Amino acid sequence: MRSRQFKSNRNKNKGFTLIELAIVLVIIGIIIGAILKGQELINNTKSKRLQSDLKGLESLLWTYYDRKGRWPGDCDIDGYIEYSPNNASSATDSLSSTTDPVAESCGAATPVENQNTSFADLRSSKVATFSTPNATLARNVLNSAFYVGQADDTANSGEKVNVIVAYEVPAWMAKMLDVSLDGIENGTEGRVRRWDSAVVGTSWPTDANSDTLVSVSYMFDRVLP
Repeated sequence: MRSRQFKSNRNKNKGFTLIELAIVLVIIGIIIGAILKGQELINNTKSKRLQSDLKGLESLLWTYYDRKGRWPGDCDIDGYIEYSPNNASSATDSLSSTTDPVAESCGAATPVENQNTSFADLRSSKVATFSTPNATLARNVLNSAFYVGQADDTANSGEKVNVIVAYEVPAWMAKMLDVSLDGIENGTEGRVRRWDSAVVGTSWPTDANSDTLVSVSYMFDRVLP
């Protein structure tokens, strides 16, 4: 009787076999792989969306130029947008949330040439939706923003160029954007450059620091040497 009870209890406390453990580990591996693959797809989608948003804003700028003969935010019509975005990973100047852009545009009685002027010009001319606030129009897929202004290479050639700057971009995404638009990953040449360190660009963070947030400039009208 005791022997039977001992066997019964032993059977009840019996653990997983090696085969069962192997099956569990395989299932866990499949789940982890699916999660990683899903995250990769999400990241790739965000990267492509960032590029699409960037090119969409560039298209608005060129449409305005074709219509007005100057860039939005270039109130003195010298070929360069007056505002200079800050060289940092995050923007320091806030964009307006007002629904009426006229007072912030070059067409205002006393225009104030700042980070809002380019977007206000786009809206007041109806190139962009009039009632869409600047902050909304400039927002990108990373829930940060694009700023439009000039890069003044005073330390080197002294030349100027107009840029779109995207802030708070993970380094890995900035590299993907660089390769997609310039065909090379370096951050110092071509239209796409690292902006948070210098106007003319510096190298991207190493792969070990791929989540480091940087700002990225895109020279849409011409390229600095």
